Amino acid sequence: TFGGVPSSNISLLTDRQATHAQIQKALFEWLPTRSMKGGIVIVYFSGQAMVTAAGEILLVPYDGMKSATTLYPLKSLESVLAKLNPKQAILIFEGKISSIHDNPKTPVIPRWDLHGDETIRLIPVEGLGRGLDDDGHRHGLLTYYLLRGLRGEADTNRDGNVTLGEIGGFVRQKVAWASISQFGSVQHPQIIPLLKPNDKAADVVLTTLPSIAASETP
Repeated sequence: TFGGVPSSNISLLTDRQATHAQIQKALFEWLPTRSMKGGIVIVYFSGQAMVTAAGEILLVPYDGMKSATTLYPLKSLESVLAKLNPKQAILIFEGKISSIHDNPKTPVIPRWDLHGDETIRLIPVEGLGRGLDDDGHRHGLLTYYLLRGLRGEADTNRDGNVTLGEIGGFVRQKVAWASISQFGSVQHPQIIPLLKPNDKAADVVLTTLPSIAASETP
């Protein structure tokens, strides 16, 4: 299990496995066999994303640089999630975001929100750029604090649950702080759409922590 999620509900594609065809298979064949009733779907993609002049996001699978036809449009991924209709869909992207054109004539602005707000997206940077790598922990800075948050540090109200709203606030705060204090750079992760305290999505529980013994003082 990972974060309380049984291994049967996790599909992991790494390196040579993460091709366009295998991503398609996971989304169209494996994912629909999971129960979506009140469920949460989390798609974590680490690598590179290309942005068209119109702001469309194209994820780059392992074989993505061989041909433009093997790039994976974000709109295709989100259309699959919309059809499955889970309680909440979450996309976490870690890595580099760049223009598909070498020298664009006009500024390229990634439109992560181009296809509605059903999916909550956690992105490492504003606009184009790359999230910082924390070599000491072998993770991108966003991923490092995401994992720390899920282990309990993001449970700001100490109720034993880590919610999407808590994770979003924790990651944004910690990454912004660490990027300046440890790397002398500035990294501002984005949550799209931005969650408000009264949004239902903010209350979605991502993990439940081990219970605190009754004899312990919270």
